[in-house]
Amino acid sequence: MTCPAALGYAFAAGTTDGRGEFDFIQGDNGKPHNTEWDFLTHLIKNPSQRQTDCQKPKHIFLSAGELKDPYEWEPSIVDVMMFRVGQLVMILSPSEVTTMSGRRWKEAVGKQATSFVDDPIVVLGSPANTYAHYVATPEEYDVQRYEGASTIFGRHELDAYINLTVSNMHYLKPDATEQPEQGKLPPDNRKKSFNFVLPVIYDTAPLFKQFGQVLTQPQPRYKRGDVVKAKFQGANPRNNLRLEGTFAAVEKQGQDGTWSQVADDADWYLVYTWRRTSTLLGHSEVDFTWDTSGNAVPGRYRFKYYGDAKKPGSGVEAFTGTSNQFDIS
Repeated sequence: MTCPAALGYAFAAGTTDGRGEFDFIQGDNGKPHNTEWDFLTHLIKNPSQRQTDCQKPKHIFLSAGELKDPYEWEPSIVDVMMFRVGQLVMILSPSEVTTMSGRRWKEAVGKQATSFVDDPIVVLGSPANTYAHYVATPEEYDVQRYEGASTIFGRHELDAYINLTVSNMHYLKPDATEQPEQGKLPPDNRKKSFNFVLPVIYDTAPLFKQFGQVLTQPQPRYKRGDVVKAKFQGANPRNNLRLEGTFAAVEKQGQDGTWSQVADDADWYLVYTWRRTSTLLGHSEVDFTWDTSGNAVPGRYRFKYYGDAKKPGSGVEAFTGTSNQFDIS
């Protein structure tokens, strides 16, 4: 049986290579302990007796799974996924997996997969879909170091994951025609979530300058392997995240004189950097840096900047900026 989510005192102690604060320690089973922390954490939520019994031997620091206001503090529904491509079986877990937990989980899935796949190769990735802290083995849980204290659903969390995946392996058979039933979906808290990131107040360009204006042009000629740079008068990129679009682009001139995009800000070799140069005045600058050693071929190029400015009193307006052309040989 699993439990509502709870974090143990050793969670607050941190890891060996990333220690926490105050007097929290790993390997904490609650005896002895600082009762002042009990008082403070129980002001937030005093764990129910059922939760205390379910989570033993974890000494509960925060019974987050019993906190529902303004929405769940920790997930009560998590997504677990499995895929199969030939003999490759992939497990995607919402919990970070300790080394031994991963071995046991992959071994159980691999053993079940042998009933319909020769020499299955099982890989496990985490976290995926949501974040559910750690999953440790029951033995690691009993010790209550950081990983065990962060196994939020209790001592049998790993067994629950193994049971869920193994019992659904038949859906991955080559001749499977059925789909698993859709379980209960996690709550959608997007409209209720707190956002502590302040909104963009406004953008302005300095006197005698315009949004998208090139402040530093690229050189006329480069050799393949050189780094090409340019600077634009910019605006805050949070005005428009340009999903499925781009802030930065490299365009190449074709033989007919037309320009076509050959790289965007998803390209590893093209780096877009934004910075505020004056918070009070709302001034910004944007740098383009293109390492031509990666995927550039000889030809004539230019940079294209796509931005959106939140002008005082007129809302968000799109703009573009185009650099001078430059040759790569």
